[in-house]
Amino acid sequence: YARPEVGGGVLVGGTEPECDPFQWAEDPDAVDLHVTSDLFNAQVTRAARRFSQVAVPNRPRGIVGVYDVSDDWIPVYDKTDVPGFYVAIGTSGNQFKNAPLVGKFMAAIIEYCELGGDHDAEPVTFTGTYCGHRIDLSAFSRLRRAGGRTTGTVMG
Repeated sequence: YARPEVGGGVLVGGTEPECDPFQWAEDPDAVDLHVTSDLFNAQVTRAARRFSQVAVPNRPRGIVGVYDVSDDWIPVYDKTDVPGFYVAIGTSGNQFKNAPLVGKFMAAIIEYCELGGDHDAEPVTFTGTYCGHRIDLSAFSRLRRAGGRTTGTVMG
């Protein structure tokens, strides 16, 4: 993927193509946040081949970071095994657009559990405000089995 960047630049990234090995971080706090030449060269070369007007910089520049993602790329909105501790995690950084609805999901889960409900045994069902669609929140459970029908990427 690519997008315009401040100052006339282009921010180039990827969505884990089969030709690139996965880079899993066991300890996100220990990740080197410096641009690596190999990944930079691969992504910039791909962009330059697709867009002839893209100039290839003579030195690696860019942004490096980590983000959380679940095994199946579906976020986890759930309680934890620690009483009173709830999570909205594994969003791969793209769920900000869903934040208002996620807040309502989390409020429903928290209220239900804090009033004595067992979200694991009898999951919360949320009813959409505008369309009335019922959403089974066990789809976002930390206990769900991975392997559902997803693209396996941030693209959804």
